[in-house]
Amino acid sequence: MLRRLLPLLFCLFCALPVAAETVLRVGNGPDSESLDPHRAVGAGDSRILTSLFEGLLTPDAAGRMVPGAAERWTVSEDGLTYTFHLRADGRWSDGSAVTAADFVWSWRRAVDPATRPLFADFLYPVQNAEEIAAGRLPPDSLGVVALDDRTLQVRLKAPKPNFTDYLYHRATYPVHRASVEKYGDGFARAGNLVSNGAYMLVEQVPQSHVTVARNPHFHGTAGVAYDRVRFYATEDTQAELRRFRAGELDITETVPPSQIDWVRENLPAEFRLAPRAGINFIAPNLRREPWKSNRALRLALSLTIDREGIARRILRDGEPAFTFVPPGLPDYAPALPAQAAWTQDARDALARDLYAQAGYGPDRPLTLTLLYATKEANKQMAVAIAARWQSVLGVKTLLENQESKVVLGRMRDGSYPDLMLREWFWVFPEKYLEIMRSREQRNGNGYQNPDFDAAMAVADSAASRADFAQALQRAEGLLLSDAALMPVTFATSRHLVAPHVTGWIDNLRDSHPVRYLAPK
Repeated sequence: MLRRLLPLLFCLFCALPVAAETVLRVGNGPDSESLDPHRAVGAGDSRILTSLFEGLLTPDAAGRMVPGAAERWTVSEDGLTYTFHLRADGRWSDGSAVTAADFVWSWRRAVDPATRPLFADFLYPVQNAEEIAAGRLPPDSLGVVALDDRTLQVRLKAPKPNFTDYLYHRATYPVHRASVEKYGDGFARAGNLVSNGAYMLVEQVPQSHVTVARNPHFHGTAGVAYDRVRFYATEDTQAELRRFRAGELDITETVPPSQIDWVRENLPAEFRLAPRAGINFIAPNLRREPWKSNRALRLALSLTIDREGIARRILRDGEPAFTFVPPGLPDYAPALPAQAAWTQDARDALARDLYAQAGYGPDRPLTLTLLYATKEANKQMAVAIAARWQSVLGVKTLLENQESKVVLGRMRDGSYPDLMLREWFWVFPEKYLEIMRSREQRNGNGYQNPDFDAAMAVADSAASRADFAQALQRAEGLLLSDAALMPVTFATSRHLVAPHVTGWIDNLRDSHPVRYLAPK
């Protein structure tokens, strides 16, 4: 009897529905450039890396820092020694244990000049990190030590109350030593990359997408809902919107400014508009004349920018920016310059006087090039700014747009001719000002001011939050007085999120780790 039933039972089992694989499709902006945590630059790569790696601390669904690879930590009374206790179930995607030695080796790599790291400064609070990055000390002198497999001790050069917040950054992620030593720069490619996060890298298609799959060895894999996530290159924001409307994307990287009114009316449930810690600004190339020595010219151009008009009529969101550091960040309140309270007509009048003082006018008009990364919002800002310079000062502006990775490269090596439209996003006030230090390799416009550097050094060693804020205010005041950059607007986050995606929480970081998202 049983033998006769077995074929029937087998057929019934085969007829049971197989759970469909869940796939999240994310618009991710410009094409991925690098998935090496210590070399990656763009926000899109950062989103992918957040799915692949886990630092000692990690952002939760609301962007708050919570235990990650470390389950707990203690801080010494003098604030100089942090002891992190790693979780026992921390694993790499190949199944091997994540150890304190992995973090020691990785952090040394992250500040080693041989790595050509771009964000070593996130480890500068650690003892000797800055000297190592400058080539003055060997990497093994970094103030980190593995007390045992699961205990990491970190020694700071000075107390840093928000040090654990810095561990949000990809520069502090661990990398798999054996893979790096075996594959060299190729360790971060599909088929080679071993990671310790919720997902692992399975596919890279240039100019198309990056696919990650759930990491079965991740300690929290039971709470990860999507089996796979595809991060699509969507530099064309209009095309991204069309793909979302066609059901080809579940989340967009942004919403084109020209479509915001339409989206508000037609996709109100999907539209997510929220404040974001960030700024759009113009950086003059201070390595070249006339920008290097002509403060009056820089200030004239800055005053002429109609920030309110760009924020309200062009971008249709955001706030006009008269400071470099956005408002609302912890431990800091930017001091507004006097012209923030003026009318635009008053700013224009002073700008004309300064333009003449700079040596320009109807008989000697200025011609300049403004470089920006290809994106609709950037183009609209650039066109509006150029029109103002022409109408108020008679300046002729040549607009040049390039792929984001090209613009980033020209920013890093300072090869752009005149002005560059840039954006910068962080939730720490000092991270805005630090990129303008003379030592900083991301200081693409070549700003050099010993007084500014000195004020930032005071902030580095400030004994209290009040002293810290006071030093930053002095540094920012010098920066704005020099017109070393031209603030335009503070940023917002604009996304479309499909109704069947749950777990999305708006936050200042605009951080939305895919491990917390789930299908409805």
